Amino acid sequence: MSEVIANYSERRFDGSRLFELYPDGVAISGGHSLGPRFEQKVPLEGLSPVPDKMWARPGGFWGGIWMLIIFAAIPLGFRGVLPAQGQGLFWVLATGGALLALATSRRVEWAIYRNASGTPLLSIAKSDNNAMEFQKFIDALNNAISRAKSAA
Repeated sequence: MSEVIANYSERRFDGSRLFELYPDGVAISGGHSLGPRFEQKVPLEGLSPVPDKMWARPGGFWGGIWMLIIFAAIPLGFRGVLPAQGQGLFWVLATGGALLALATSRRVEWAIYRNASGTPLLSIAKSDNNAMEFQKFIDALNNAISRAKSAA
């Protein structure tokens, strides 16, 4: 790949990614929180220049809700059986679930690019702290995909 046309940095609760747009593709590098790092390249020629939009909560939201429900139900259901320290531990875990759900409650906007057969190949999330850069990058990517299609 040659010179970078545009770049976009995405930082979310569950990880971060850096997108670098080149005339022939997008290079993506990043990592998941407490998880693996990765690098990926997506060629532009097979992408549709019109992305789908989606608004979704991160997966941690529902995990937090389930933690809250389960760990709050245990000390309530086993009051006579659990010692006070055990009940306290479950309430701490329930509070952790509530905090996780609260931290991930906001829906994230995604731009999803598909190939001609409709398979999603590239997804980009709008981070709250750089919404203007997100739109600039999406516009640059749409233009680069259109140029790549007309050149092919």
